[in-house]
Amino acid sequence: MSDYVLGHETSELQRLIEQSEFFGVLTRQLWREAGLAAGMTVLDVGCGAGDTTLLAAELVGPTGRVIGVDRSAQGLALARRRAEAAGLTNVEFREADAIELVLEQPVDALVGRLVLMYFRDHAAALRRLADHVRPGGLIVVQEIDTLGGRCEPAGELFDLTLRRVHDAFAAAGANPNMGRGLLGAFLRAGLGRPRMLLGSRVESGPDSPAYASLAGIARTLLPAMIARGIATAEEVGIETLVDRLRDEAVATGATIYTPPLIGAWLRK
Repeated sequence: MSDYVLGHETSELQRLIEQSEFFGVLTRQLWREAGLAAGMTVLDVGCGAGDTTLLAAELVGPTGRVIGVDRSAQGLALARRRAEAAGLTNVEFREADAIELVLEQPVDALVGRLVLMYFRDHAAALRRLADHVRPGGLIVVQEIDTLGGRCEPAGELFDLTLRRVHDAFAAAGANPNMGRGLLGAFLRAGLGRPRMLLGSRVESGPDSPAYASLAGIARTLLPAMIARGIATAEEVGIETLVDRLRDEAVATGATIYTPPLIGAWLRK
């Protein structure tokens, strides 16, 4: 597994919560289409601050159960507090590397969002994670295609920022276009050909959260950009980036298509 370049600082956990709110509708759509339903026991790998775990708990209901797994103790502590505040009694969190995880019994469904992109051998990771799923159970993963985002009319700053984010991920050993590689990963893992679904937010106008979303990930990746010679702090201008992205889009009446999330699922 590559280093998790985004880190686990409090500010980053908060950004991930905001990102999940932004993209949550796409994950909900995928999971419902895939067949996540009441009463299932679900394993959520790379759960972070618990957003996907809380969503899964909502879909499986009180008769179901969700196990959230992550390597970050800080992220899991926040996830537990959020689950407790929501009054959820059907979730639990475990601190572990997902590949090394040992479960007492197989689960009905495996879910993971923006997880495979951090593994060097995507097929091997998927194959190992699939071992936790009972025969006939669901395997559902969702990954991003960073350069699939676009602004129309084209926005120079938007395109440049997206490219810098992409390059920073890639330089750190992650795969920012993992969504495009899901079909190959499933086939190489010996799982068969999955069904797939692509979803994107379509945004415009001065009040869109898309500008803050892109600037937020750029802020997190700024140290990686600087360290790897992708851009200097002065070139990025992080403190004014949100406003400049907004001004550029509003000035041209642009429509923003956010980097899509691509989902793949099948029954084992």
